[in-house]
Amino acid sequence: MIGRELPIDPPVERRAEVVAERIEQVRALLGAEGSPGVLLSSRAAFAWLTLGGQNHVVAASADGAVPLLVTRTGCYALAATNEAPRIADEELAGLPVEVVSLPWHEPEAAVSEARRRAGGKPMQEAELGTALVDLRLRLGTEEQERLRWLGALCARRMREALATVGQGVTEDQLSGQLQGSLAAQGVRVPVILVAADDRIDRYRHPLPQGRPIERRVMLVVVGERWGLHVAATRILELEPPDAELRRRIEATDRVLAAMRGATRPGSTLGDVLAAARAAYSAEGFGDEWTLHHQGGLIGYQGRERIATPGDATRIAAGMAVAWNPSITGAKAEATDLVGDSGLEVILE
Repeated sequence: MIGRELPIDPPVERRAEVVAERIEQVRALLGAEGSPGVLLSSRAAFAWLTLGGQNHVVAASADGAVPLLVTRTGCYALAATNEAPRIADEELAGLPVEVVSLPWHEPEAAVSEARRRAGGKPMQEAELGTALVDLRLRLGTEEQERLRWLGALCARRMREALATVGQGVTEDQLSGQLQGSLAAQGVRVPVILVAADDRIDRYRHPLPQGRPIERRVMLVVVGERWGLHVAATRILELEPPDAELRRRIEATDRVLAAMRGATRPGSTLGDVLAAARAAYSAEGFGDEWTLHHQGGLIGYQGRERIATPGDATRIAAGMAVAWNPSITGAKAEATDLVGDSGLEVILE
């Protein structure tokens, strides 16, 4: 029998309080834009505003099946008749969000209802630009606790999956082992990459194949629950690495350490990337940072914001970061929570 290691969720009264606060934050954005409402269609926005609600049917879609309409006087989940009962019972019960059931066979029903409820044409989520993402970058107490739980679970399941690897085990088998063990705990895996042997050198984003693992294997995972994400990379060496590979592994670890050292409240994403570039150069791998992004802020997306040169986005306590430096043949990746006095390791 498979046990479930679920955390304790906040009581519905506390969740309703947070949701009400977030509705008011969105309304403040409406005031700045002079709009009667906004239609929030993404899964990330739904999960953030409802403190962990899930509105998707297709797991690979960034948009959910049930958008949220926030107006100056109300908040509504616009659900087709086949979605409304579950959304009302399992996602929004006790929250200050009204579920509106609409005929599934009328393609314009949600658009028409949104206009009627808002008293005019509502904005689309994309029209808010980065303002909505900025709201969700700082994670609340409950979200930070959830991130800790999720990170600890993913770390444990990655260790267990890699412990099953022997020569002849395939990339697909390793992928399936990890995804199954996480799914048993209600965790989705929007990203899983596996590379055996020379595929680690050749590809930054290696989708798992049926290839047998012989000498080494890289496992990359992004785990998601309540809409929150954590990310990590592990490399298992089945044979001792040669001197050059060892040099690259150690250099990559030092680049990650430099990035973590530069991640503090008040610094910018550009500052951290500059520290990474300096570390790459000091290690003798000055161009490697150009071959793949180096990570950034994580939360309700696998990367809420990826660091770019000169990026002025300021880091603040309560944000989560996932840095992922790589040098051909080696990669390091970890998820950390930014605190007032330093970084808290969530998953590495």
